[in-house]
Amino acid sequence: MTHPVRTHFGLREDERGSVAVLFCFIVLIAGVLVTGVVDAATAIQAANRADTYSAEAARAASIAVGPVPTGGSADAELAVTAARGYLEQAGAVGTVRVLGPGVVEVSVTVTDSTPLLGIPVSQTRVHTAQLLVGVTSGEGLS
Repeated sequence: MTHPVRTHFGLREDERGSVAVLFCFIVLIAGVLVTGVVDAATAIQAANRADTYSAEAARAASIAVGPVPTGGSADAELAVTAARGYLEQAGAVGTVRVLGPGVVEVSVTVTDSTPLLGIPVSQTRVHTAQLLVGVTSGEGLS
């Protein structure tokens, strides 16, 4: 009966290389996790940018109408022009709709590619702004 030969690390001869295989699996799993986290962060950043662009464009549109909107086509044109101007300056793509006197809705879509896998990620956010008038507490216009 022969006994297995022990190496200087206390492993038997037939166990050599098993630590290397385990290490490879650990590195592979860590790589997948890091890739997932980094690429998920891209989607979060795109959503944040879309949210910011849509909110600021809606605010710019409602401010452009002025303190006393008439509700006519001139107000709608001012609002749309201001919102589109902001989006163009920011380099964002979106749509602007006038929902009523002093009420504007802006939808913005931001598309990025993930840095590690190169997968395109699109995020869309919609904001509605209503111009409020009043000295101490704003009231919506009807």
